[in-house]
Amino acid sequence: MKEERILIVEDDINIAENIEEILELLGYVNIDTANSANQAIKVVKKYRPDLVFMDIKLKGDKDGIELGEIIKQMVDAPLVFVTSYSDPTIIERAKRINPAGFIVKPFNTNDIHAIVEIVLYNKRAKPAPATASTVINKDESPYLVNDAVFIKSDNAYERVPYKEIYYVEANGNMVTIYCKGRNFTIRKSMKDMEEKLPSHLFMRVQKSFIVQLAQIESFNTKDISLISGPVVQVGRQYYNGFLAKLNTITES
Repeated sequence: MKEERILIVEDDINIAENIEEILELLGYVNIDTANSANQAIKVVKKYRPDLVFMDIKLKGDKDGIELGEIIKQMVDAPLVFVTSYSDPTIIERAKRINPAGFIVKPFNTNDIHAIVEIVLYNKRAKPAPATASTVINKDESPYLVNDAVFIKSDNAYERVPYKEIYYVEANGNMVTIYCKGRNFTIRKSMKDMEEKLPSHLFMRVQKSFIVQLAQIESFNTKDISLISGPVVQVGRQYYNGFLAKLNTITES
């Protein structure tokens, strides 16, 4: 009996069951399946798999590559894409998130056996993480002041603590930074703002909005209510990534 936990993300029930049956024949007993991005994120949060089989052509608002990017932010698990597509554009997109491998449909038991054994062997052989005393926080600021940003206003740079930035809204080639006590409107792109604001404190939730995560009071699939009062929209293509960043409790 093999203890590693494996997640299969596939919206074709016949293919999902086929992969599951093969894995069971190979001795794997901890197998979960998901047929959508939302379901996959819930499973990853709950069980933290050791390996993920991901269909590239998922139904819904996210394909397997976009979902794979979210899952890699959530858990250190190798990702194997399952695909019947050999489109170079799709392959190039998939390569950007460094998958552990590809399985091409139709596949057989030997295909699954080979990829699982190699991928999990490599995972087991991977060097252990550095101890706490040597770990560098990936979100640690490279700047001397790491709790605030300096925003140019008139002829001077004004210190604005991150905790006082509520959200950022885009308007054409300008952005407005809504802060405690005052707002700043500057010529900047949202991409620039994403790079300037630390990702463990802020997140882009829509094409035109970045929010401070600590400001969130409540949310649904369309809107986010902030503690400071405003309500901002959350985009469909951003919702799953946003949900994955939050610790949530649901009925199932």
